[in-house]
Amino acid sequence: MEGNFFKTNPEKAASRVNINAFMIGSLFVIFTLIWTLSPKQFSPLIISQLVLAMPLLFVSSLSYSKVGYRKEVKYWDYLGWFTNTIGNAFIFNVVGLLLGKEYLVVSYLYFGLIIVLLLIYSIINIVTHPHRIREKIFKYLFFVTIIFMLGLLPFWINL
Repeated sequence: MEGNFFKTNPEKAASRVNINAFMIGSLFVIFTLIWTLSPKQFSPLIISQLVLAMPLLFVSSLSYSKVGYRKEVKYWDYLGWFTNTIGNAFIFNVVGLLLGKEYLVVSYLYFGLIIVLLLIYSIINIVTHPHRIREKIFKYLFFVTIIFMLGLLPFWINL
């Protein structure tokens, strides 16, 4: 692992670039639809996360593209992972917050399912790669913290 906290994987980085391109395109369509319908119907938290996800995923793609051809990739991989994770968490939060406006129970089920499925995913990763337990626990807790702070918590404090 060369002292890196995260394990770099150029193939995985390349697929993330493709996924991010699709997600950014989808976000532009969603943003255009929301803006056309009336952005005042949506909370600043929803609009902010939707809009901020775009540059986060864009920078993630740029960073991950460096992983494919640079010799020193540690910092590009870190930047790619953090921006990708935050951007994707924002997207999940937007969906959950929009759901919660009308269907609070469904929104809680949605967020709960994300957290449980990601936990199962992390456990499988830990079981198959026990030497990466700290990395996988960190990644799980980082993602869940964003979901909790900017997805679930706003329901309880009326944001």
